[in-house]
This record gives sequence, C-alpha cells and structure tokens, in this order.
Amino acid sequence: MNSEKNKDQYLELLRNERKRILNALRETSFTQLDSTIVHKQVVPSASYSPWETDKEFKKIYDIARNNTLVDIYRCYELWALVKRAVALQGDILEVGVWQGGSGAIMGEANKKATSSTLYLADTFKGVAKAGKQDTIYKGGEHADTSETIVKKLMQKAGLTKYKILKGIFPDAFKNKLDIKKLKICHIDVDTFESARGVFEYAWPRMVSKGVVVFDDYSAWGCEGVTKYVNGLNLKDGVFIHNLNGHAIMIKI
Repeated sequence: MNSEKNKDQYLELLRNERKRILNALRETSFTQLDSTIVHKQVVPSASYSPWETDKEFKKIYDIARNNTLVDIYRCYELWALVKRAVALQGDILEVGVWQGGSGAIMGEANKKATSSTLYLADTFKGVAKAGKQDTIYKGGEHADTSETIVKKLMQKAGLTKYKILKGIFPDAFKNKLDIKKLKICHIDVDTFESARGVFEYAWPRMVSKGVVVFDDYSAWGCEGVTKYVNGLNLKDGVFIHNLNGHAIMIKI
C-alpha cells in the first residue's frame, strides 16, 4: 500500500516538475526585433512522433539531414504534404534550396507521381532582396552552397526528376520558364520581398488542394516573412499556422 502511495507521489512530483520546466521555457522571450511581432520559445505539449516509425522518411532524412537547416518536424511535414499530394496534377517548386536537403526529401516523397517535376530554385549566392521590412538579414547570408553540392545529394538519394533554377526567382526566369500547374510550393527565402515575389508567382498556378508552405513564418530574424504572410487576405485559400513554425496556405 505504501509503495503504491509513494509511486503516486513520485509521479505527481514528476508531472509538476515537467510542468514547471515547460512553463519556464514558454516564458523565455527573444530579443524583440519588431514591435508588432513577439517571439517566445514555443514548446507544445504534444508528443506523437510519427517520423520515428516512418521507415521511408527516416531513410531519406538520414541522407539529407546534413544538407538542410530545416528541423525534423518541418521536414516531416513537407514529406507528409507531398505524399498526400502525389495524385494531384502539377509540379513542385522549392525556392531557397541551400544545400538541397528539404528538396531531396520532397523529391523522394514525390517519386510515385508519374508526371511531376521538382524545381529547385536558388541564387547559390545567399539571401536576396533584403530590405526595410526585414530585421536581421542584409543579403548574402547562407551562401555556403552550390549547384554541385545539390546535385551530389540528389545523386546520393537516387533522384533524377528535378531541375535546378539558378538565379533570383522569379525575376531571372521571366519568359524562360513554363510552369503551368503547381501542387506544392516551399518558400524558404528569409526576406519579405523575396517571399512576396515567389508567392505571387506560385499562387495563381496552384491547383485546388495545392499547398504553399512558408518555412520562415515563425523564425526569429525573419519578421519580414511573418509580416508578409500576416498581410495576405485570400478569398481562395485557407491559412494554417502550425506550431512547428510553418505557415501553410491551402488552395480552395
């Protein structure tokens, strides 16, 4: 009887300690870079981790993980979104490829699509279009990449249905690119103007049930992207703010 009571007391202490630690983390504030956008450490209570039992995902993630700055939670969401969109008509566009990790994950998820191309767009010279709406980024950050690095990763992953677009997107590709339909667009560009340019290109081409993902929506230092997304008022789209940091727009 006493042992059961002691066990219950221990579990109660453990729950209280966990709650105390989580609450302390949730109250941890970041330096405020914009008066309208507050950043605190986001620590959900959810614990379900489907990526741990998804063998297909784990295999490609192990190959790609060192070539991306996107954490496993957002990588798995990209994987799941592409998997669910395999039957949709349209291509996949990622702008802000860096070293190709998240692109490889989406390419693997899309392997069973019969007529779909993965477009990977990047300047390979770092962040572009930084301006007055942005806080940390000044331009040229994340330039430690190249087409060669991305191609080597794609080869390692066994992916062939992709095209690399080198230059500022979409500016460098006017009248040179004929993408008629998109089903997934991953925008990982860090700045207001760059996010706007990509979205304005992608959204009219999104098929019904297609998805645009803003990687940087909740990232400290990417307040320009947050402001751009918050300013959108779409009549043909549903907005979701996922606590992994993504902003998701679903075409309706």
